[in-house]
Amino acid sequence: MFFFLRLVCFFVLSTSLAWADEVESLDEVEIYIEDGVLYSNVQTFQQESYILKVIGSGSPMTVVWQFDVDQVRDYWLDKQVVSVRLGRQVIPDLVTQRWLMRDLSAGVVRHTTDAREAMQFLSSISQVAVLDVSVLNLENEYVLNTRFFLYEGEVEDDSWLPLFNNSGEDIGSVLLSLGLEADHE
Repeated sequence: MFFFLRLVCFFVLSTSLAWADEVESLDEVEIYIEDGVLYSNVQTFQQESYILKVIGSGSPMTVVWQFDVDQVRDYWLDKQVVSVRLGRQVIPDLVTQRWLMRDLSAGVVRHTTDAREAMQFLSSISQVAVLDVSVLNLENEYVLNTRFFLYEGEVEDDSWLPLFNNSGEDIGSVLLSLGLEADHE
């Protein structure tokens, strides 16, 4: 009987660990280079249900996407080349059943009546210009690290940047293969 119980526990634990590995891999980070500029598309699936719950209940939510390009070094810490932060915010109005979607970096404001569209506005970002590749040395190796900062509440001014300095969820790292891109141009 004890052997059977151990076998069942092993099966349950191994299945749950495999599922945990799948959950970790749900975030997507894509990069591409076009006209000498490095662009990125990012989607985080892990936070969608939480974001939908918060904005559906009437609470504002702010997210910050951080893109860091680091030079990979063998014997020292990686050297940061550039860091780009972009903020987005959704402010619900439950009386009119509309959600105000504000891009904190560009100042663009839109409205929607679909909570899922507002959630997608916070949980994904596309065609982000990260840097001009001409500032990178093709002889070095670089990596793009992407982080996601989530804040429940409304932020009024440019003070939103310091709020997200030390905490955040690592979405992913992508090795930049600039040597291959340079050969194709």
